[in-house]
Amino acid sequence: MHDFRIRMVAVALMAAGATASVSVEAAAPRVHWAYQPPVASLGEDAEGGHPVDRLLEAAWDGAGIERVPMAAPRRWVERAAFTLTGLPARPDWLRIIEESPDDATWLAVLDEMLASPAYGERWARHWMDVARYADTQGYNFDRDNRYPHAYTYRDWLVRAFNEDMPYPRFIRLQIAADHLVETGGHPDLAALGFLTVGPRGGGPETIDDRVDVITRGFLASTVSCARCHDHKTDPVTMRDYYSIYSILENTYEPDPLPEIGKPADHAAHADYLADRARHEARGHEARQALVDHMHEPEALATYLDLAWLAIRDGWDYGRAHSEAFARGRFRGAAVIRWRDFLRATATGDQADAALAGWFEEMEIAGEDAAARAAASAALAKRWLAAGDDDPLRRLAQRDDCPLSLGVERIHVIMDVKDNQENALRRSALAQLEAGHPGAPPRAMVLHDRSHASQARVFRRGDPSAPGEPFVREWLGFLGGGEFPEGIAPRLAVADRIAEAANPLTGRVMVNRVWAWHFGEPLADPGDFGPQEPAPRLLPLLDELAVRFAESGGSLKDLHRLLLTSRAFRLAADGPAANNDIDEANHLHWKWNRRRADFEALRDRLLATSGALDPDARGGRPVNLDDPASDRWRTIHAFIDRYELPQTFVSFDLPHPDHHSPRRVATTVPQQALWFLNGPLVLRQAAALANHPELAMLNDTGARLEWIYQRILQRAPTPGEHEFIARWLGAIDPADYQPRLAGFWEIRHAPVLDGIAGDPRPFPLFADGVWKTGPDIATASIRWLHAGRDGGHAAAGHALILRWRAHGAGEARLVGTIRRTQRGGNALEWMIDGPGGALAGPSPLSADSSGIIDGPWVNMRAGDTLALHVTAPHGDHF
Repeated sequence: MHDFRIRMVAVALMAAGATASVSVEAAAPRVHWAYQPPVASLGEDAEGGHPVDRLLEAAWDGAGIERVPMAAPRRWVERAAFTLTGLPARPDWLRIIEESPDDATWLAVLDEMLASPAYGERWARHWMDVARYADTQGYNFDRDNRYPHAYTYRDWLVRAFNEDMPYPRFIRLQIAADHLVETGGHPDLAALGFLTVGPRGGGPETIDDRVDVITRGFLASTVSCARCHDHKTDPVTMRDYYSIYSILENTYEPDPLPEIGKPADHAAHADYLADRARHEARGHEARQALVDHMHEPEALATYLDLAWLAIRDGWDYGRAHSEAFARGRFRGAAVIRWRDFLRATATGDQADAALAGWFEEMEIAGEDAAARAAASAALAKRWLAAGDDDPLRRLAQRDDCPLSLGVERIHVIMDVKDNQENALRRSALAQLEAGHPGAPPRAMVLHDRSHASQARVFRRGDPSAPGEPFVREWLGFLGGGEFPEGIAPRLAVADRIAEAANPLTGRVMVNRVWAWHFGEPLADPGDFGPQEPAPRLLPLLDELAVRFAESGGSLKDLHRLLLTSRAFRLAADGPAANNDIDEANHLHWKWNRRRADFEALRDRLLATSGALDPDARGGRPVNLDDPASDRWRTIHAFIDRYELPQTFVSFDLPHPDHHSPRRVATTVPQQALWFLNGPLVLRQAAALANHPELAMLNDTGARLEWIYQRILQRAPTPGEHEFIARWLGAIDPADYQPRLAGFWEIRHAPVLDGIAGDPRPFPLFADGVWKTGPDIATASIRWLHAGRDGGHAAAGHALILRWRAHGAGEARLVGTIRRTQRGGNALEWMIDGPGGALAGPSPLSADSSGIIDGPWVNMRAGDTLALHVTAPHGDHF
């Protein structure tokens, strides 16, 4: 702005024909408020009142806000139980606060809540939004997309919050735990799930996601906006982005992941080990077969011939693949590796004599395919028989020679079919890890590569256009500087984020905590950049950040500080004049009413009905549609990133594809319908109606009193009592019983060794059929489709027509199935129900029909009956 004004003055002077010497002393640029260290504005004067209240009252006085009275003491407990534990307040807490509504009693109640295991479960779920937690990696059709061990990160978070882990260590472990613990099986390794439970969109996209979750999660800074150009509004350069990107680029995930515990059931663990050994043996056999293929004389001769043609004609991978495929089952990637290796060793001044001679023979042969084949066969025979002193043996041992590829590296030449078969084996292994009761917990860790590549800026964000290498540096807007020598780069990043001098880290976290308690943040939790103006309550934000740092990053101390304030205990209504001044309540002059999030809503529902098991904690995720999961808190829900359950969508669970700084709140019909006839709500209503304590009460008034105390934790008013009594006398209970109904789902599942994996939805409905790609002949799962006029199974995959029940009752699956094609391989069909297989498998030969006549089955809401059609002998029919 200053430069613009100077130019305008100069133009005006020149237009007037004047000559002037202009001298301007530019003002020093203001440093953005979030990039300055927080400063405490209050002293340690205990007589001055609570620090939160003192700073709020100063803001109120400046705005002319009138004081609001305190809420009833039981409201304090209800609010604290909601924000700290997500569960209903215990009756004894309500009783003692009403008997002694003083600060000492209030602090004692808070300490009991903070000591409850439910506290860690509540606050771990908050952080899982920040960490974009999910139990699957996203879209993936050729393999099981689950993270079998994501739950270990969730359980680590619960433990970290319950143990009040200091926030600096909380940060450092989630970025670099592998550099901070001494043993390979340490439980804290699970903290690295912060980086690894995100979506997988290919190498660059996965790394970008990790850059984003680190910088937005801990610093509320949109560093990822500098991926393709310098940030348009923030002082973030592409070098800043690629400094962190390159650190994460030089990491890998080990296979297998490290064990961080042992199953309690030793027999189940032994069974798991045997199953895993069988799975790994099948994978090893497949890789060894490919290694053996590379060392067959005929195959080696063919690769040598193809590689020579690739050098002569300048083939790319696509051409190499098509030419190799034309010769039989040869791998295009192997042709390219042979091309590159022979170009370096059979041509030029440094060429090996034997290879140079062969190359010359090939040039002489030219278009004579027989002569080329003879020359290549002779070289292949000599190479494979070469002794220790033969130069060809030494060449075969070079890392870049395809003959050096063993079972650990042979995957680099696998083709599409190899990878599909490998994916099926890995899917089966993932199913074993995810479902076997004897599978040990494992940490989803990262390790640094031994030889790190240099940092480079990708021009316009394109990985295929890297710029010149540069030395990695810390974010320039936070001080910059090269990372120290002798320390792992990831740990160096974690240290710079966690250090006390970082002006963002403490502010960002206390702002989150404030929002999770008070309903609204003090500043935008997703962006502390220059576009975010200084908060109206910046002195309060800074005071909290300073005190948080002085406590060593104790979140429980921060909770005590906030919840012992008068602000947390204010009434939710106040003078109308205050609304005229601050209707949005930015100055927090009254309590913010807000709806319960879905997790607290469901957990409170289960706790009220008595279904919730206080000892059901940790371990593998559960399917919330399964009635057996009613004993588990919602934090244990299986979260499918690709197919987020509709209930989660309806109740505003953030999509786990991205870091979520805060939740939105919508009002949609599905929420009301869920309460009216959702299976979970109906189950809990039935459980409450059949509760043994209620059954012991014969008097209607006493029963009504019990229900009100159980659900609302208060007695009914006389008007409520009269209304409900009148309603009970007028209803017919049969009108409230759910009727058996359901809906159809079209699914498919991978099949390995005759065992079907988890059903998954089709990604595409077009031309009247469900399929995995626009053209069924070239889709990711070829030929697999289903529509109203028929369908087609696929090799290695089951086609599933599944009916899911809405209510309880008896049902059976009936109909006919006909195979219309003549000749080819046979099909099989079977019926699957709640308890497993109900009929079949039955073969279906060419141009034949079958009668589907399943047995009657007792169904509960959520149960399924399904017809499975498979092609066990291949999909040629």
